[in-house]
Amino acid sequence: MKPLGKAYADATANTGDFQRLPAGGYIAKITAVKDVDDKSYLRLTFDIAEGEKKGFYAKTDADHEYTHQFIRSYKETALGMFKGFLKAVDNSNGTNFEPQAEKGFAEQQLVGKVVGILVGYEEYVSDRGDIRERMRVNTRSVETIRSGNFTVPELKKLQTGSGGSGEAPVSPVAGFEGITDADIPF
Repeated sequence: MKPLGKAYADATANTGDFQRLPAGGYIAKITAVKDVDDKSYLRLTFDIAEGEKKGFYAKTDADHEYTHQFIRSYKETALGMFKGFLKAVDNSNGTNFEPQAEKGFAEQQLVGKVVGILVGYEEYVSDRGDIRERMRVNTRSVETIRSGNFTVPELKKLQTGSGGSGEAPVSPVAGFEGITDADIPF
C-alpha cells in the first residue's frame, strides 16, 4: 500500500456512528429541494430551525444529506398527502403554494420555509438482511408543533412470522402474509 501522508494523519476517524435525532416534534427549515420528475416526488433536505436541537444536522451530519431528508410524492395516488404537506407549509409561512400546485410552481420556493415535522422511526430489512431503523417524517403546521398538540410516533416494528422471535419478517407479497422460510418445503 502506498503511504497516505498528511491527509491520513489529519483525517477524523469515521466509525459509522452518528447521532440520531430523537423521535418527537420539531420546527424544521427546508434547506434544499430536488424534484425527481421521472418518479413524481420532491426530495426535501431539512435541519432543525428552533429549540434545543436547532442546527442539529449542521453540527452532526451536514455532509450526509440522506440522514435528514424526506420525500413527498406527487403521484396521483399520493396527492392527498402532498396537499397536506403544502397546507402545512402554507399555514406555517403565510405562503400560497397549495392552490398553485394544480398549475405547477417552482419547488425551489420551498427552500428556506419552515414546517412542523413529526419524526418517528421504522424497522426495515437492509440489503444485507439485517433489521435496521430509518427515520419517518410527517409534516404538520409549525403551530401544531409549538402547541404540543401531537403524539410522538412510536417505533414501527416489522411484522414477524407467527413463530416468535428470531423468525424472518413476513413476506411482503400480497396473499402470502405470514409465510416464512420455515413454511416452504424446499
